[in-house]
Amino acid sequence: MNLLALTIGLILATYAIVHFRAFRLEKKQWAYPLLLATFPLYYFVFAIYAGDHGALLNEMYVSAIFIAAAYAGYKLQNSIGVIILATGYIGHAVYDVAHNHLFINDGTPFWWPEFCGAVDGLMGLYLVYLAFSFRANRVDTQERNSTG
Repeated sequence: MNLLALTIGLILATYAIVHFRAFRLEKKQWAYPLLLATFPLYYFVFAIYAGDHGALLNEMYVSAIFIAAAYAGYKLQNSIGVIILATGYIGHAVYDVAHNHLFINDGTPFWWPEFCGAVDGLMGLYLVYLAFSFRANRVDTQERNSTG
């Protein structure tokens, strides 16, 4: 396990979350879906770099899952959409870790699974937190409106 890549991934994910909060990007419906939709593109670049058309085709097939999750999360502007996004991020973290067991993309750096898995996993867990806090805030608002 590459602890340096894992640590850098966690630091980068923390920075992204803080940045999204500071600039209110998490209030925008496009920010997290757009980021999730870009993650598969790195594997495309790695396959193109290696000149491996078979790996590129495999990466394209798999990317459809994450792009679909990003699109669904973008379209659903509620806690279900955020949960779908969280599932996409966590699913991509699992994909990163299991990637070399599914197929080999020779262009992928050796440190990439730990780095990208840490970014995806932490952001996915944060989105789970957001989804439940979004739900809790919505329930609180409904209760105040019904009693007021």
